[in-house]
Amino acid sequence: MSEAASGTSTADVVVVGAGIIGAAVFHELADRGLRVTAVDTRRAGSGTTAWCGGVVRCYHDTPSLTDRAMAGWRYFHDFVRHTGVDVPFHTCGFLYVPRADRVEYARAETSRIAAAEVPAEWLPPAEVTRRFGHLLRGECHGAVWEPRSGYLDADRVTRGYLRAGQRKGGRLMEGVEVRGLLRSGERVTGVRTGPGAVHAGTVVLATGAWTPALLSSWGIPHDMWIQAIQVDLRFPSTPLTGHPAYMDDLYDLNGRPDPDSAGVYVGHPTGLRLQDADRHEPADPAHSQSIRKAAGQRLRWMDDSHAGGGLRAPECHAPGTAARVGPLSHDSSLLLATGFNGGGFKMAPWAAAEVADLVTEAAAAPSTSSVPSRDTERRSAR
Repeated sequence: MSEAASGTSTADVVVVGAGIIGAAVFHELADRGLRVTAVDTRRAGSGTTAWCGGVVRCYHDTPSLTDRAMAGWRYFHDFVRHTGVDVPFHTCGFLYVPRADRVEYARAETSRIAAAEVPAEWLPPAEVTRRFGHLLRGECHGAVWEPRSGYLDADRVTRGYLRAGQRKGGRLMEGVEVRGLLRSGERVTGVRTGPGAVHAGTVVLATGAWTPALLSSWGIPHDMWIQAIQVDLRFPSTPLTGHPAYMDDLYDLNGRPDPDSAGVYVGHPTGLRLQDADRHEPADPAHSQSIRKAAGQRLRWMDDSHAGGGLRAPECHAPGTAARVGPLSHDSSLLLATGFNGGGFKMAPWAAAEVADLVTEAAAAPSTSSVPSRDTERRSAR
């Protein structure tokens, strides 16, 4: 019986999950000439990615994360060249307000970003007031300003990655459940799905909020969890001009403008761990009040604004700030690309290249069971 008749198929790599991270990995592998199949239980991009703000900015609290984000910034500014799909980059700028104890680091890191030819400058407090005083209030010791950062439509980017990957030979299976892993001894050799087995030398889990439950159901130890993220849409009483995407570590705020609605998205951590990634709930009114209280200390227009709903979604979290990109153990046949703690969109190009490098390195190595994650090496060296 042929593979097609039996429902089985063969690939070099099978990517489980086709949100923004899985789609980016799928495209990168196809672009490098590998036989790749992406499998998603739902419509691709309809999980947490569907609630994503698509913000692309560079500054982070560690140089390694900044470097990864800069790779994403460059890639997304040239998305059409990489994929052949034109998705507009909405340049609204990005403003980051650090805590007082991080000001010196923020100034130095801003200089490093600018030296890497990504537009960025440090704004002293008086300059923050001059440029953004009509929007901001409260304590401020200066801010990082990235004038060419902004956001993209996450759904269009995800579908763009997938279309480009398919044109380059990749296979996309939507509405197909992965029911388990195939193994040969200790090595993973593919996945079991409803239609049949997909045999592959490497399996990549880019399953976002569904990762902890999947790993647990397969008896694979891990330290990740699901956490709720909520971002509310607020409408200022009068139209605002020049509102940037923003992050404020003093009041734990983040968000971006939404020009189509004339509103502004405002987020604040929930700190709430979830048990079930499949249970999507509406925005929590109690947390909306927390958002309004926190934002009122920083956003001058918040007091006279009114609510316009919100986005609440599960996200995969991991300890620390570095995402889980690489093998969980010594076996490179099962790779993770998850645990971004709510910041995965801008990291997708870096994660895709990292996974593709690991796959090709493992294929070239004399023994594929001992190829470490380069991300793990970097973490252990810090």
